[in-house]
Amino acid sequence: MIILGMVCINFFVLWLTLKVFAQADFWPLLAAPILVSAWFFYEAGAVITIAVTGLLLVQTSFEKNGTIFIAIATFAVLGVMLGWGQRRQRRAHRHILRSSLTDSLTGLYNFGTLMECLDREIRRVDRYGGAVTVVMFDIDHFKMFNDRFGHQAGNEALKAVASTLRKQKRESDIIARFGGEEFILIFPGKEAAGVEAARRMRKAISQIRVPVGGGATSEITVSAGVACYPNGATSKEELLDKVDQLLYASKRKGRNRVSVAPARRRLVAS
Repeated sequence: MIILGMVCINFFVLWLTLKVFAQADFWPLLAAPILVSAWFFYEAGAVITIAVTGLLLVQTSFEKNGTIFIAIATFAVLGVMLGWGQRRQRRAHRHILRSSLTDSLTGLYNFGTLMECLDREIRRVDRYGGAVTVVMFDIDHFKMFNDRFGHQAGNEALKAVASTLRKQKRESDIIARFGGEEFILIFPGKEAAGVEAARRMRKAISQIRVPVGGGATSEITVSAGVACYPNGATSKEELLDKVDQLLYASKRKGRNRVSVAPARRRLVAS
């Protein structure tokens, strides 16, 4: 609605300029709608506004048509240049913003963004109640995979895991690359539901086949640990430490599994 209103106002100013102001030598006001269109709608907006200007001029008679047409041509060039520059500037801004929030390889949130999201979720729980569950995934034998197939295949494995986690998560969940071959899922909800999500994701990842060259593929698996705030931890630091311990419990128990600490603090794996 805001954009539609802006368009209507813009073309009203254009019409008013051509119908009224142009005859009183106020035709430089034509710059306003053309440049506004370029600023908000880039080159296409400027071109459309210039085309509408031409149509209105065909229906209007002025004593100084030549002057006005020269002005429109000048504003057209300025509008297209402004639109092009504005588009490049906004693309650069989006790129900078995205790179500051996400991991360049996987496209997932990076460590800094993860910590901010986790802080926010813990504050939400403290204020409104409920729980937040954290799952940490680690690709099994990733160093061996890299040594055997090369770093390019390792990168493909990281991207494949990231893509699978992104597809499997709920809209309210947050997926981030914790570092190296570790990923974290922030799951707003109780531990039991988080465990179920972790198991579903582990199973989906076990079905990935990563290209390793020569037409061959290799499977990958992940180990995971699950911990919950506030039932299983009293702070963010304790929550991350607990989930890290449970992840390595999965490693010790044979990998490709999910470990969780129930209320009685005994580690179980599944």
